[in-house]
Amino acid sequence: MRGWTGSSIKATAALLLSGSLLTGAAAVALAQSQSFNVTLDGNTIPFTIGNAPTQVRAGAPLVFNMQNTGPAGDTSPRHTHTLAIDGNGVDLKPATTNLTGGQAGTISFPALQPGTYTLYCPVGQHRNNGMAVPLTVVAGAAALPATGGFAVPAGLAAAGIAAGAAGALLRRRS
Repeated sequence: MRGWTGSSIKATAALLLSGSLLTGAAAVALAQSQSFNVTLDGNTIPFTIGNAPTQVRAGAPLVFNMQNTGPAGDTSPRHTHTLAIDGNGVDLKPATTNLTGGQAGTISFPALQPGTYTLYCPVGQHRNNGMAVPLTVVAGAAALPATGGFAVPAGLAAAGIAAGAAGALLRRRS
């Protein structure tokens, strides 16, 4: 029976290090929230949720930075907005105060399971007036940001490169 050599120990260590780096990076990437800047507009019919995503990643909380485009200080129902999500057996309504004309605010939602949802304004008849966007939640890295980006989260890619470099260095030394 052969014993462990220095090179086999180094190779095993490199493999274990690579695996732990990649696993950790993947867990961090999935836990990071997804953030979107949206506008809430009741100035014309149909009302709109501008810049709303149509696809998001499952398993990561959602954060919406909202800007109400209504006239500053306007507290009328037409210019009062917030966001809610329903569908796939979920009905998430905000516990926060609605934004009046000109106000900005942030609302967060927990991670959603894959499926079809609707992002909408729950104030009055705003949803019926057009303030609703279909939202598809997909598993893992299949959801890419609307503005483009990496198919693999940057942290995961960096960990893979670092693990590969460490393996190459350990291989050279043996």
